Amino acid sequence: MNTPRKNATEFDEFVLRQQSAEVEASSVDWGQEREQWLHHLNDLYTSVEAFLKPYIDGGTIAVSYKDVLLNEENIGEYTARQMMLQIGKQHVVFTPIGTLLIGTKGRVDVEGAAGRARLILTDRHAQRPQIKVTVRRDGDPTHPETGPALNIDWRWKIATMPPQVSYIDLTQDSLFELVMEVANG
Repeated sequence: MNTPRKNATEFDEFVLRQQSAEVEASSVDWGQEREQWLHHLNDLYTSVEAFLKPYIDGGTIAVSYKDVLLNEENIGEYTARQMMLQIGKQHVVFTPIGTLLIGTKGRVDVEGAAGRARLILTDRHAQRPQIKVTVRRDGDPTHPETGPALNIDWRWKIATMPPQVSYIDLTQDSLFELVMEVANG
């Protein structure tokens, strides 16, 4: 067991780390983060509608939306749209999960009668999850040095199920396969 002074020193370090994390969190424009996420979500829905356009125009697929309430740390409570596809008797629902997730800029779950799939917003070059951590010499993990914002080309991709998660580009063909899989097609 640690000595009382060692516990106090570790606690002092813990308190300092929490304060620096709070300062770091307060330097982020959370309203802008939310708006970027909602913009990316709208882009996803626009792409899905474009992929399905012949079926929507032909009346064989109906698309509707409803507002859902999300609540994320730092961002707070906000409204996002959920997309619903009606294909005959089958319902396929695209439910936004959030933007403040580890390893991704956002996630949408796609659910039908036969299962669930995940769409994630990631760098267009990403083929699988990658989390980078910078370690200081004293062993404490830290965030990389802040510098100019990275110019990441965000893309929606299908994430395969664990344990071997990989990313599949969201195309018309991959969307068709995803919808058939979750709808038992």
